[in-house]
Amino acid sequence: MTAVAGASVLAADFNTFVRDNLNQTAPAIATSVSSWFPHSGVNTLAERFPTQNNATGASTTTSTTYGNLADTVTTSVTVTTGVLALVLLYSNLNNSAGGNRTWCAYDISGATTRAADDTRSVNHSSAAGMRWGATFLESLNAGSNTFTMRYRVTAGTGTFSARRIGVIPF
Repeated sequence: MTAVAGASVLAADFNTFVRDNLNQTAPAIATSVSSWFPHSGVNTLAERFPTQNNATGASTTTSTTYGNLADTVTTSVTVTTGVLALVLLYSNLNNSAGGNRTWCAYDISGATTRAADDTRSVNHSSAAGMRWGATFLESLNAGSNTFTMRYRVTAGTGTFSARRIGVIPF
């Protein structure tokens, strides 16, 4: 609708072009206080929910390939994403034998399938514990994606504590 000076505005036009447009703003379509609204297409917003999961206890692995820890606590989050997400990874890492690397990464399943690997990881090479965190920008297939922490060592026994993964979906 294009407004013309002196012309009458019909209720139906006002409702379609003013009220209905205002009802498409982020505050009008929000379903939760913790959501945010990145664009999902031209002139389109999508409500997204940042999510995190924490595991507080310590657990170990001697595996040289990525997998779960001995305590079998799975630290993962499932979120609806667009084609991008920020993944926040954090863990306290140490190894029983100094000089051996201890790695913490994540895999992705669901709309996107991607195995854990060293390019999306934090790692440490000391028997003394060290806290590490990193943020990764992931290109994804839009939809429901699950991000799960995985762990490995080069040798020795890796101990992991204060494990945390968070995802901010776009």
